[in-house]
Amino acid sequence: MSAFAVPVRRRAVLSGLGRLGWQVNMRGRGGGSTTIFLHHSRTVCSSAILQQHQPGGFHHFHRSSLAKLTPQQVTNVLRANDASFVMDFDSPVHRFDSNQLGSNTPMEDRRAAGRCLYSGDMLFGVFDGHGGSACAQTVSERLLDYIAVSLMDYKQLCEYKSSMESSTGRAEAVRRFNFANDYSLQEGARRYTEALYKFAREVLAAYDEEAEAADCLRHAFERLDEDLSSEAQTKLPNGQVNFEALQAAYAGATTVVAYVHGADLYIANVGDSGAVLGVHNDDGTWEPRPLSSDHNALNPSEILRVRGEHPRSESTFVVKGGRLLGYLQPLRAFGDVKFKWNKRLQMEVLNTAYNKNLIPVNYYTPPYLTAMPEITHHRLTSNDKFLILASDGLWEPMMKHTAVRLVAEHLMGNHKGRLHFDGIKTLGDISNILKKRRASHSSEVMDQNVTTHLIRHALGGTDDGIDHSKLATMLTLPEEIVRLYRDDITITVIFFNHDHIASLE
Repeated sequence: MSAFAVPVRRRAVLSGLGRLGWQVNMRGRGGGSTTIFLHHSRTVCSSAILQQHQPGGFHHFHRSSLAKLTPQQVTNVLRANDASFVMDFDSPVHRFDSNQLGSNTPMEDRRAAGRCLYSGDMLFGVFDGHGGSACAQTVSERLLDYIAVSLMDYKQLCEYKSSMESSTGRAEAVRRFNFANDYSLQEGARRYTEALYKFAREVLAAYDEEAEAADCLRHAFERLDEDLSSEAQTKLPNGQVNFEALQAAYAGATTVVAYVHGADLYIANVGDSGAVLGVHNDDGTWEPRPLSSDHNALNPSEILRVRGEHPRSESTFVVKGGRLLGYLQPLRAFGDVKFKWNKRLQMEVLNTAYNKNLIPVNYYTPPYLTAMPEITHHRLTSNDKFLILASDGLWEPMMKHTAVRLVAEHLMGNHKGRLHFDGIKTLGDISNILKKRRASHSSEVMDQNVTTHLIRHALGGTDDGIDHSKLATMLTLPEEIVRLYRDDITITVIFFNHDHIASLE
């Protein structure tokens, strides 16, 4: 019997395997069939679940073996978590759509949106968890408040401090928009409030009127990550480990946040969730303008940054197999304290709590991971029509220019898209294409929510429209294998108020 193990990158055939060091072990006896096991820190999945052998490997399956969904049932699944909000106040944001479709059970993605109560500015966030949902859940509940506090001017901070001192509950810094599938962790509510109040008092005490918005955003991100770390180290009054806090710090989350202040748009991102602006040029063309960079091994500048933060002797393994120390795919993230804490602290807290050694191999000069965001500032113009924020569950199956085109067509009332005549040679070829499009469009559903429209196309889109069979298949994959084919998808699309932006130009 022979055996070998190789790390799998998320954009390879097994693109959805997650961020915490999935591996494929292939074992076989001479001349016998190969068996594949998918190993994760908490899951082992046998290929017996997968093997409906077809040429090309185990990643194929028979659609006929899966449950059949009608077009209406597909639509019900896609629309279960969608939401649309129209601003009933003067704002650079006219409205926004949002949706989520889970792959993991439970879903690890989270989202948040809100209006800063003391300034009227808008905040939107997408949070992509890994190693469970605990970190993404915690960050989604807390980060917008930290950002709002960090951006307050001196008068607003004083007012907020007074509200803190007089409130019997939690003094709000952000008025949130509520999504149907939202929930909050009641166990941590008091701890969250105390940490936020402490942060607000420190921001007020060290107030700097010259501070730039980008610096405030960085401060909020890094301070929340520090609080996650310190809370995980603090025991309960009975001396026991606070596992709720520890889980939030041990799991991880990538994040992209949009902050809209008048015509100033700031994108703060950590990891590989992304932001792209839809620009309608004067000549009538649409342009996708990325406002974030992926923090992973596909980004050469990130490789250089990580290697530059550690001795040259570690350069061969600090990023290995496309992963941090061979384990973690994103090179920036909230949580993931096993890549941040020193060995002593890990042995005292993690190894004791989980009763095993969790220190990564070749762990010499921590921290290896940061939650410091990359900030992009863009001055909005009347040509900037919308902004797409999404977890990488969208960006893996869909290119950014395709997403912008689909939103633009939806905005212009053309849900059915454009004709594709690549490779056309005869009138018969054109006739066949038109027949396919008519067949597709006869059953095509028009989604009012553009984020639902994007998910529908990400999972079932073709050049000829929506392939219902393909889409239904992607929605009925067994829980044991669905992550091999798609990730959690979270999207928020923000439409800007043309008249408001024009008045600021």
